[in-house]
Amino acid sequence: MMAFKKIVVAYDGSHDSEKALTTAANLAQSLAAEISLVSVVSEIPVAVSEGMDYSLWAANAENIYEKKVETAKKYCTGRHIEVHSKVLHGNPASEIINYARQEKADMIIAGTRGLGGFGQLLLGSVAHQLVTYSDIPVMIVK
Repeated sequence: MMAFKKIVVAYDGSHDSEKALTTAANLAQSLAAEISLVSVVSEIPVAVSEGMDYSLWAANAENIYEKKVETAKKYCTGRHIEVHSKVLHGNPASEIINYARQEKADMIIAGTRGLGGFGQLLLGSVAHQLVTYSDIPVMIVK
């Protein structure tokens, strides 16, 4: 049986990522596992491609994600869970998978949909890509 001691949580502050965090925290407490929160500032958004300065947008987005992650970290530490965090840049699914591999994570937990919204039908595109391409077990929380 695989021991789940390191759990990566894809977190962007959305309702579904909050549910994923709660599930991960409950699991981490029962297994004495640690959580690594990861948020990803995705590739160039529509607003940037229409003339907005990318570096300005990316810096602002990173600041927003850092604040969201800090709130999530406080939730975990309040439950006496060891927690780490990282804000990355790039394709969300690829960055989450690569981060989980680097951290030697035992599991990735994500919500069905994040803040992306556009073009997501039954299962969010990031969640779908995580399930499809990760060689690390993935739990999708509804």
